[in-house]
Amino acid sequence: MSTAQEPATGIRARLAGLISDAMDGQIAAAEILTGRGTLTELGVTSLALLRLADNLEEEYGIELDLADPAFYQESVDSLAARLGGHEGREPHG
Repeated sequence: MSTAQEPATGIRARLAGLISDAMDGQIAAAEILTGRGTLTELGVTSLALLRLADNLEEEYGIELDLADPAFYQESVDSLAARLGGHEGREPHG
């Protein structure tokens, strides 16, 4: 049985991998997926957020405004929801 959440789950998993990569593996993707709160509350540093923004721009073709304070309040779920509209587009890399 298929659910509407399956694509979002895929996006969340990919996003968790990108976050872990941006953190040089200091936080495992599984830990990111089970964590709650904002990315900064999960321990994602400002440098890792910069790397993540670059990776998301490259992979999904979206630009995240690093000057926007709301970016620093993103959670995995809220960021995955933003990326959901970009699912199915060809990766840029």
